[in-house]
Amino acid sequence: MMRFACILSMWCCCVAAHAATVEARHTHGVFYPGLRNQPVLQLKVSGAPGERIKAVRVNLGKSSSKDDISQVRLLCSGDWNGFTCNTGKLAVEQDKAKPGKDSVVLKTKIELGNSPQYLWISYDLVPGAKRNARVDAQCSAVLMSDGSVVEPEEVMADGLKARVMGRVYPFPYRVVPYYRPRWVKGWGNAEEAVHLTPAHFNLFTDLVHFAYSVTAEGEINYQWAGEGVDPKVVADDALAELKRLRKEGKARSKLLAGFGHMDDPMTKAVQHPDTRRKLARNMAQWAIKRGYGGIDIDWEYPDSWQEWEQFGYFLADLREELAGSGLSISIAASVTYKIPNYWTTDQLDFLMTMSYDDTAEQHSSMWRFQGDANKCLNDFHMPKPRIVVGLPFYSNQQNTLTNQYGYAQIIGWYPNIKPSENYFRVKNADGTDGPMHSFNGVNLIVDKCKWLKQQKFGGVMIWAYDTDVPMKHRASLARAMYSVIRQPAKKDKKEKKE
Repeated sequence: MMRFACILSMWCCCVAAHAATVEARHTHGVFYPGLRNQPVLQLKVSGAPGERIKAVRVNLGKSSSKDDISQVRLLCSGDWNGFTCNTGKLAVEQDKAKPGKDSVVLKTKIELGNSPQYLWISYDLVPGAKRNARVDAQCSAVLMSDGSVVEPEEVMADGLKARVMGRVYPFPYRVVPYYRPRWVKGWGNAEEAVHLTPAHFNLFTDLVHFAYSVTAEGEINYQWAGEGVDPKVVADDALAELKRLRKEGKARSKLLAGFGHMDDPMTKAVQHPDTRRKLARNMAQWAIKRGYGGIDIDWEYPDSWQEWEQFGYFLADLREELAGSGLSISIAASVTYKIPNYWTTDQLDFLMTMSYDDTAEQHSSMWRFQGDANKCLNDFHMPKPRIVVGLPFYSNQQNTLTNQYGYAQIIGWYPNIKPSENYFRVKNADGTDGPMHSFNGVNLIVDKCKWLKQQKFGGVMIWAYDTDVPMKHRASLARAMYSVIRQPAKKDKKEKKE
């Protein structure tokens, strides 16, 4: 306590104009109980070469409870604005302290140069941290080695009326369906949704509106939505319908802006810092202005270490552009094909594994499901709550990836198929049997969800939710999934205890 008192007394008498400047950004909006080193606040410190930072004063801001926070940490990622908290490869811890009644003082020795230096405030949350509790931090001052004090300027994303407070993730597990806009209103041209209902929005936790793409110049584009239709009209109509259903269901689930089908333009856009930053700004503004709760990116795929590294830089830029918005960042990735690295995985609120499309006999086996989850845990050092494992609601022809059918088509051919069945033969137009396909039947979906829940991983992702039969159908895969893992009911006593 003696060192804190000495530093604080210096602050009281030495506040003065100083050449250095500090920008404070709240860049993370999603937090998990029991995890250490969760970034809360980024400090961008600029000044003249030779100036040195001596200490940082932090308080818990509008956090719901200081008892949820067991440790406050100060880290430095040098002149790169990224934060690699899981591997510790690029962020170096400077100091740590238990949260006090009012504030903590964290010491450091960082010399400024020609480029800004990036400091991070992170928290360790206790396992019993209350779900949906506010998680906040405020930096009141940065002490320089000459005794002067710099007061940070808070920076927020454009278009925000007020900063959105970070929260402890409100659900024990994620259930994240992908939904393509041309199917939001069912399999025909119905004016209202005939597959999705308000009830669905109180079962899953996040829905990816998979509608958008990007250009090589850093602009936002719409995905192709069918022959002879305007993809903008289809996507915008779908978003309006999704918002209507969510509101009608009074649901707590969030809508995520889904970006995909963009390998070539994404590869080009992130190669140069200026285009990369432009794309990050445009993507952030796109999601904020349309009221999304997060951004999901399905690149497919960065082809080299360098491209994964550039993807990491892009995600760090996206974090800054989302400052104060509370929006999450996630990606879908194969973890066995063109494998991610820590430059990318450490930037994420969660990663969704594409645990399907093997060319083996079963394209999405239990072995692949478990292996992908454990690979994220052991090889990427990702904490379990950030690992969301993929489930397929479609088939693949054995030993090929070019012939697929949605689950509804399978049930159309075989309405009485057994829950234990994971294989079928395609029915040709002339009535003859076609090639053998593999898929995930009801029992396999249940077994995967039970294993994931038992092992306490972060949840499941579904590609693609719109290929299922209606949930009231006895063979619905969503119905099977929700029998094991789902968003808790609003009045669930167990959730209240957590």
